[in-house]
Amino acid sequence: MIAIFALTLRQLAGGRRLWLVLGLVALPVLAAVLFRVADSTTTSARFADNITRMLVGSAILPLVMLLFATSAFGNELVDRTLGYLALKPIARWRIVLPKLAAAFAVGGLPVAASGFLAVALVDGGALGGALATGLGLLVGAAAYAAVFTWAGLATRHALLIGLVYVFVWEATLAAYLDGVRFLSIRRYTLAVIHGLDATRLATIDNPLSAGAALVAAAIVIAGFTALAVRKLVRMDVP
Repeated sequence: MIAIFALTLRQLAGGRRLWLVLGLVALPVLAAVLFRVADSTTTSARFADNITRMLVGSAILPLVMLLFATSAFGNELVDRTLGYLALKPIARWRIVLPKLAAAFAVGGLPVAASGFLAVALVDGGALGGALATGLGLLVGAAAYAAVFTWAGLATRHALLIGLVYVFVWEATLAAYLDGVRFLSIRRYTLAVIHGLDATRLATIDNPLSAGAALVAAAIVIAGFTALAVRKLVRMDVP
């Protein structure tokens, strides 16, 4: 498992993809610095909420995880080496879990660090809200990693399907329809952040409690990890 994790880590962290992600995760920190040095009529709490909700939670986190998680099996599928990996006498979950962990490490950790630093800067160095933000983003990153890794195995159109989920389902439907908010990873992320620190995201309406969001995220992670394992077991690899 360690060898698969290390190999996937090198594959995901190589090339232009990493520089694109570093540019994205730098945006919240840059916005926080500009807030500190410029005169603003917005309170620090509202500005931090806007960064978390509109920039990190709605765009950067899902896009970064989509980019990395759908590529977790990408090299093996493209160069047809997945067959060699699948022929090894190891359980399929021992292949899927390191792939998930690598996508989470390369994508989730930088985004969580970016959210932590941005909120800490906006709040003038206070760490309570920053820690809540970082931990909530890690929960969301794990859920996105499970969903998008499965999608990368299940279809060649994983990027397109992921974009539809992020920008149509989460950003549009789940933002305005109460009935589907319970099926939004973005909502789970925001609910966990608010649950860990009640001063964070108090300016927005979220119908989920932190406990419900954690349970829902755990179900998503376990369910889609199981689906990825099942797909790997059943798929015809050359």
